[in-house]
Amino acid sequence: MLVACPPLQRGDDDDSVDVPPLDDDDVADDDDSTDPADDDDSTDPADDDDATDPLDDGPLGFVGSPCDSDLDCDFEDGPCLFEYEGFPRGMCSVGCDLFCPDADGHPVTFCVDGAEFVPDEPAAEALGDGACATRCDFEYFPDTGCRPDYGCVVTARANETWTEKYSCLPNRDTDLTSCHLELAARGIAFEPTFVAPDSPAGNPNLQCGIEEPVYILSPLLGADLLYFDGAPTNRVLAACDMAHALADTVVDVLPYDVTELLHIGTYNCRVISGTDTLSRHSFADAIDIYGFGFSDGEEYTLVDDWDHDTTNPPSAGGEFLYDAAYRWYDDDIWNIILTPNYNSAHDNHFHVDLTPGSDYIGLTGNRFIGANPYGDE
Repeated sequence: MLVACPPLQRGDDDDSVDVPPLDDDDVADDDDSTDPADDDDSTDPADDDDATDPLDDGPLGFVGSPCDSDLDCDFEDGPCLFEYEGFPRGMCSVGCDLFCPDADGHPVTFCVDGAEFVPDEPAAEALGDGACATRCDFEYFPDTGCRPDYGCVVTARANETWTEKYSCLPNRDTDLTSCHLELAARGIAFEPTFVAPDSPAGNPNLQCGIEEPVYILSPLLGADLLYFDGAPTNRVLAACDMAHALADTVVDVLPYDVTELLHIGTYNCRVISGTDTLSRHSFADAIDIYGFGFSDGEEYTLVDDWDHDTTNPPSAGGEFLYDAAYRWYDDDIWNIILTPNYNSAHDNHFHVDLTPGSDYIGLTGNRFIGANPYGDE
């Protein structure tokens, strides 16, 4: 019998961060990316202690881990769900009413509604309202997001069935999309997720939504994702296509010894300032890039190193930033690239996004990357 654990209030769905004052259509609101108290954001690598086991069953001793007995589940009230009950190589779990505990060095967990488990599994009767499982996580399980013989499937939360997450359940075919699987094939650590539709303040007729949302897990292909002030952003919310574009951006700058990408944010349900048009941040297919850090400790930022009033920047930082923007445009990584030359509100970042059907840099309708016609006031 699984013993229900006390509901633990999670902090992974509602956190937001402050942004610097320069911004108009692209204010940052990076979902739970800089909260130092959020234990869900662990980036510790998986540690499979059984080096002789050909199956990579991930870290041991916690929810979702393999087990032969209850003693293998090294946490309070943590029984082992056995292989003969339908759980290949066993699975540590615990009963839950709404939330589950998390632990450093292990994937984030989810309180799966008991009905999600196959009804004729012998263990199903003992689940009660729900049982804790791991959420799908491509940091710990790069190929499929789950242990072997466990599928990444859409599951409902116990006693809150309108909340859904991708979780690892035994003997299931994956619910992941081709975009997710392509991210995995690239070696990108991420967690697929769901984000409820929302409306910006004062515009209930408009609806924000993210297509195939994922949390990009830092580091991204070797580059740490940091907030503009240097704070770690361990989980960055993005549309799946945007995750690919950001990965392409990192691949582009890595040969220049870039080790850090600094940004102001991705998702924020809001309109472009002074309009009733949704910002692309409302779809999480945009990011505001503040600058880059390098292996030698150097840092180039838009606010400090962008050279105005020239197409031939004299400084090393300005040249790097200009050349990067041109490459992203020429390589079709982003559909829109707004530089500090666009207007003074963008003086501290590149705004880049995937607006469908668009193809420009700097100014709407022009391929402009020169002097700022609006001035810097």
